[in-house]
Amino acid sequence: MHLCMYQCITIIAFPPFQATVPKEEDINTFFTSLESKFLSSNTNISPKEVKEALANVEKALNMTPVIFSNSGKLSSLTHAFKILASFGGSSTTLTVEQKQKLLAIEKSLKKLADRAAKVSQDKNSLTGKESDNLMVKNKLDRNRIKYKEFESEVEKKLAALRVQVKEAEKKRDNMLAEVKEMEKKMAKYEAEAKNVEEEEKSVEAEWGRIKASISSIKGKI
Repeated sequence: MHLCMYQCITIIAFPPFQATVPKEEDINTFFTSLESKFLSSNTNISPKEVKEALANVEKALNMTPVIFSNSGKLSSLTHAFKILASFGGSSTTLTVEQKQKLLAIEKSLKKLADRAAKVSQDKNSLTGKESDNLMVKNKLDRNRIKYKEFESEVEKKLAALRVQVKEAEKKRDNMLAEVKEMEKKMAKYEAEAKNVEEEEKSVEAEWGRIKASISSIKGKI
């Protein structure tokens, strides 16, 4: 806040407005110089009013935005800025530009106070939701733990199922090999049976021919 005052208020003893970061001793020197010029000027404002105005501004700027917003000192600070912007004197009269900068500072502080009030309101609203958020967080933590436990259990079951699947596949392969072996044996048996059957028929046919031959010879003897 001191930085804002230092940058925006230009007195004869200070350089033009620049976006630089002043040192703390420069800020203190600035306020001391400003107060001295107020007290030495021929104005309608009393030295006491000047001191109080500067003190009020410094006191406000030393507060945090939220504390200032809740302090109810905005109106008194506005009055202090009016005093600072209206002092006169042949060697200390503020230029129009300098007065405009003072008023701009005042408006900025008002806006910052409104924003700080909104921040405070939002924080209070969040505070009211802390218990609900804590419940959600605790439930989320519990669910995460349950999920990890369930995931571990599922992995174990999947691992067991994989073992069972491998065993089942092995058993299936063994059964398939056994079936193929039996089919091979059946095919061999059927082939042998067919050969035996054909041989039996061949033998019976040959036997019949021999029998017929014997019969024909018997008829001629």
